[in-house]
Amino acid sequence: MLKKIILGLCFFCIFILDGFLERCFIVIVTIGIYNIISNKDSELLITSFFISYFILNFVIIIFFQQDVKTKSLEISDKPLSKKAIVLVYGGEDRRYNLRERAKEIYYRDNFYSFFNMTYNLYKYKNAYENLGSSQFKDKANILRKNLSKKLKNEYTIVNTNLYTNKYIEDTLMDLVNRGYKDIILCPMFLTEGDDYDLLKKRIGNLGILKYEINIRMTDLFWNSRLLASAYKDEIINNITYNNKSIGVLLVGLEKKNNLNEDILFREKIKKYLEYEKNYDIKVKLPLLENHKKDIIKTGDELLEYGIDCLYLVMPTALFENIYIKSFAEYILKKLDIPDGTGFYYIGPFDENEVLVDELYKKIKLIENEGGK
Repeated sequence: MLKKIILGLCFFCIFILDGFLERCFIVIVTIGIYNIISNKDSELLITSFFISYFILNFVIIIFFQQDVKTKSLEISDKPLSKKAIVLVYGGEDRRYNLRERAKEIYYRDNFYSFFNMTYNLYKYKNAYENLGSSQFKDKANILRKNLSKKLKNEYTIVNTNLYTNKYIEDTLMDLVNRGYKDIILCPMFLTEGDDYDLLKKRIGNLGILKYEINIRMTDLFWNSRLLASAYKDEIINNITYNNKSIGVLLVGLEKKNNLNEDILFREKIKKYLEYEKNYDIKVKLPLLENHKKDIIKTGDELLEYGIDCLYLVMPTALFENIYIKSFAEYILKKLDIPDGTGFYYIGPFDENEVLVDELYKKIKLIENEGGK
């Protein structure tokens, strides 16, 4: 049975590794399966593979997921008068990175990652294979540069992440060690939820507030009228003369986001769309966590109205990631879209100037309030 468990480990490694290692394990598993068939020794094979799945999940968590190691605190004796702004993202690597994605899954799912680690890593790997490299870091850098111009270089602005380098802990330690005493954190999240809670927890664990470091945090974006209006404008601006009847799927995110804030933001977009009297616009608000077939069913219901164009809109986050984009492509492929019916995908706004304007207002507001 031990050999079969090892074979099972090799089998599941195919789904989470890429490149040369993936090909090596394919060869090993092929030889192993051939030997089992030749010897007619399939007894306890399914049980062995079942055990292997959980062993692999455990091994990944133990060896690939470690706590973020931070630099030691060496506060400068020459405090800087210039303030620092830290833009905090979830983060995403350009290429599939097993270690970083395992860390992300463990942070988000905790105990449940012992059951779903391998499966979720496979989803990440598959998404990267289908869509290629991620542009997340490039877009985050564009936003940082545009915000710096908007603020006329009055602040030191840096990007940091929760789930990939450069981590929030390292960023804050670097700033404090360089002498920054006044730091404004800008969580780049649409709503409160898992990422927002994790950010506050990890900042608290650093223990730097006792060193007279003034850390303030800006509001989130779910109540932004400007951002909701920007989504509405993006939809309306893509409507052609022939598109008189429009269907819109505003997909929300329950697990990661605060559901009430997520719904309120999408309802705001829906309200702005309903103000457009020149078009017949039908809007549905499905959730991402519902089964994909349910979202496809909702889309097909809109198509049954005889609409001229369908919009799949994903205002679930501020920045598009590999998972959101791959999910959108899957939905559009599965929808039964009639000939002559147009369809569009509108994802998070990334480097849109609206986001820069909103950040500018939030930073100036917290400065005028003197902190929270």
